[in-house]
Amino acid sequence: MKRGVDSMATTNLIYGASETRSKISEIQSTVKSGLIPKMVNKNTHENSYMVNQKILESLLKRIEVNTVIEFDEDLKIYTAFNEIVPQIYGEGKTEEEAIGHMVDEAKSFAEDYVENIELFSGILDGVQQFFIGIILLNLDDDHKIREILKIA
Repeated sequence: MKRGVDSMATTNLIYGASETRSKISEIQSTVKSGLIPKMVNKNTHENSYMVNQKILESLLKRIEVNTVIEFDEDLKIYTAFNEIVPQIYGEGKTEEEAIGHMVDEAKSFAEDYVENIELFSGILDGVQQFFIGIILLNLDDDHKIREILKIA
């Protein structure tokens, strides 16, 4: 047990922003092992964290993503929307068409998010930002976006 504690004590988990470039291999190795290093900007006191794919996907699975599909009798259209980020929605004559438009809207909204990051980062909460960030990582994969939206 003592060996594990000593080993942990020698693993640096906090890095200054200026030293991350020179220590990226060390940081990536730490992330790969399942630890979460923190990068600290000493000027702004802002923190950033790195996680591996297993942790990222586990966190995403734990977020309750509700995609709601409703039919409007008056307009005779389906609307599919996401409860986490309600701005992500689609409409269509069929459920599948509405879902397809919602996937396209998720990609479009994520791109708008990047273009207007200062505005959106002040409005959206951390879960919404995380969710949009995951969509941004998968813009070229409609099937993965459907999985993220839990409509696969």
